[in-house]
Order: sequence, then C-alpha cells, then structure tokens
Amino acid sequence: MGIPAPAADGARYSSVAMALHWLIALALAFQLALGFAMPRDASGFALYQFHKSIGITILLLTVLRIVWRLMHRPPPAVEGGFNGFLAKAVHVGLYVFMIGAPLTGWAMVSTDALKIPTMLFGAIPWPHLPLPAGINGSMEDAHELLAWFGIALFLLHVAGALRHQLVKKDNLLRRMAPGGAAAAAFGLLALVVVTYFGTGMYVASTYLVPSLERQQTAEALAVAAPEAVPEDSATPEPEATPSDAATPEAEASEAAAEEDTAAGPPPVWAIQPGKRLGFTIDNGSGGLRGSFSDWSGTIQFDPDNSESADIRISIKLASASMGDATQDDMLQGAEFFGTAANPTATWRSTSVRKTGTNRYSAQGTLSLNGASRPQSLSFTLSGSGLRRNVEGSATIDRNAFKVGVGSSAEGLAPNVALSFAFDAVGRAP
Repeated sequence: MGIPAPAADGARYSSVAMALHWLIALALAFQLALGFAMPRDASGFALYQFHKSIGITILLLTVLRIVWRLMHRPPPAVEGGFNGFLAKAVHVGLYVFMIGAPLTGWAMVSTDALKIPTMLFGAIPWPHLPLPAGINGSMEDAHELLAWFGIALFLLHVAGALRHQLVKKDNLLRRMAPGGAAAAAFGLLALVVVTYFGTGMYVASTYLVPSLERQQTAEALAVAAPEAVPEDSATPEPEATPSDAATPEAEASEAAAEEDTAAGPPPVWAIQPGKRLGFTIDNGSGGLRGSFSDWSGTIQFDPDNSESADIRISIKLASASMGDATQDDMLQGAEFFGTAANPTATWRSTSVRKTGTNRYSAQGTLSLNGASRPQSLSFTLSGSGLRRNVEGSATIDRNAFKVGVGSSAEGLAPNVALSFAFDAVGRAP
C-alpha cells in the first residue's frame, strides 16, 4: 500500500477559511472551559464580562465564516453514504451551536433582572436585545444545553477527522492545514485541547475552588451562629436603686462640667479640596476597591473638649466608582445602593470621646438605603491650631443596610472597610 497522493490545491480550503476555522476552534475551547469553570458569585464578575466578550466575538466570526463559505465553494466531500450524511449533520450542528450559544447568552444578559451592561473587552458598548424578562430562565437552560451539545459535536468532529487521517489514511487533515502539512493541523488540534483543559484548570483553581470554600465556610458559620435577636425586641431598663441616686458631690461635678462646656461653642471646620473617602470589600480573590467623589460635611468640634462635637457627613451615592463602568452601574441598582430611591447617605454624631493622644472615637447614626443604624468610626488628628489633617476608618456591616442582597453579591464579605482623609480649616464661632 503506497502513501496517498496529496490532494490538489483545489481540494483544500482557502487561507481565510482555515484562519477562521482554527481561530473559532480556539475561541470555543477557551469559552467552554471558562463558562463551566468560572464561579457564579461576585468573585467571577470580571470573568463573566470576559465570557460575554468572547461569546459575541465568536458570533461575529461565525457570521463572517458563513458569508465567506457562501462566496467561496468549499472542497468536495470525500465520503458519501451514511458516513457522509453524518459528517454533514455534524457540520450543520456545529454552525447551530456557534450561532445559538452566543445568541442565547445574549438573550440571558438582555433579560436578566440586574441589567448588567455589556462592554466588549471593557471598551465597546454592546446593546441588549428587546426581549421579555419572562424568557430569562428558558434562555439560561438553552444556553447550558447548547454548551453540552457543542462539546459532543466537537468530539464527533475530531473523531471523524482522525478516522480519515489515521484509519482511512486519505490525508484529510491536509485540507484544513496551513501550508498543506497534516502535522500543522495536528499541532493546532493539540493547541485547542490544551487551551480547553488549561483554561479550565486555571480558572477552577484560581476562582472556583476558593469560591466554593467561602460558600462552605459561610454555611458552616450560619449553622453555628446563635439565633439573631429581632431588631424590634426591647431590653427592659433596670429599675433604679438607692445607689443610683444622685449625690451632692455628683451634682456639683455635673454642674462644673456643664460650665466648662458652656464656656464657648466649638470651632467650625471647613473640609478642604483633596478629600478622600474610599471603601474596600473582600471578594475572596483580593479586595474590590472604590471611592466616593461627591461628599461634604459640617463639623463643629473642639479637640480639647470632644464631648461638644456635632458632626454631619452627607455622601452622594451616585458618585461611587470602582474604576469599571459596569460595576459602577451595578452599584446604583436596587441590589446595592438603590440610588433611585435613596440617593444620599448621611452620618451624624454628637458623641465623640478622646481615646489617646490625637485619637478619637465617634458614635453616630448612619442612614443608608432606607435604613438607619448605629455606626462608630475612629479618627486621628495631626497639625495644630485651626489647621488639622484628619484620617480615619470604620467597618460597616452591609447586610444591616441591605446593600448587596442579590446573587451578584454572593461572594462578597459581609463587612466593608471605609477609610477617609481630609484637611480641615477651622474658625472660631
């Protein structure tokens, strides 16, 4: 048996067809592995955005490939009968998959309740389809089924090509091999396989496994945690005892304190330009950072008589930014800040105590997202006289204010770290 003669140039695909074939194959391998391995909580947000970008790219490349095929006749079929019919059916199925999977994914995004904008590769805005929200679940099911359908077709396609090359020895791979060398096609096929398994293992180990561990830890803590006391439950006040009665000495001390306080109102401080108010929240793979650009305050405070303080801070929630337009839009939605109903957060304190040299602790009330809860913070002062620098921090329980209540926040830590710094110039009242 001699070596099969190489096919004539007319029996090979064009260079453009080859380039589109292998480019789409590599993109599909990456996309399928990413789709199955990426976590479904907030830690996978960037991967989710990238998944959408790759999906639309595959859709556009597939349309281009169909147009090219219609304009350029492909090589003739090398086999007839049932095997030839099966090969054609697999090819048609692959086109259905390459068009249907991106379209159902696009439909999922367009009908999702979160309305997360799609920015291709973080730069090009992509519109949503005008579809009813009620089909979201069906599109999600169809998208997943098409993914499994595509994997099955891919395996059949590769098996058929290897059968021709290794069993029938008709040198079929040369038809789709750059330079006409079957070895080049084998190398590209191996690259596709490595891309699929390499992507899957990297994403799973870097994102999915830590996400599952966080979920298991949260469930264990929820089981072990004691039952929460209802917010409306009132703690009875202890009855007064004779020892609680005011003594003449205590009354005299209180009167002296009132006289000291009444010695003069505290200075009024103006927050200077260059102020900073930032926040950080753990998502299991680092920290998500953001800041507010629009906030202001009125401060009455005497560093030497902190009990006379009256501090009021107002924050425009729409000014929150995390450096990503899509995440910034999500922050404004009902699952996070709900700025349409509650555009401003406020914090007020009239209870400040000195805890050390130039160190203070303030007890106040934070009003955010329609809820008001006690909220403390600590800060330090530097400078002297009526020119001071203020730096401070606080830890906020986002669940107490129902910030981050949907599926997109599942991987986020319950506490948000707040930090602030500003210069202030005071004036005597």
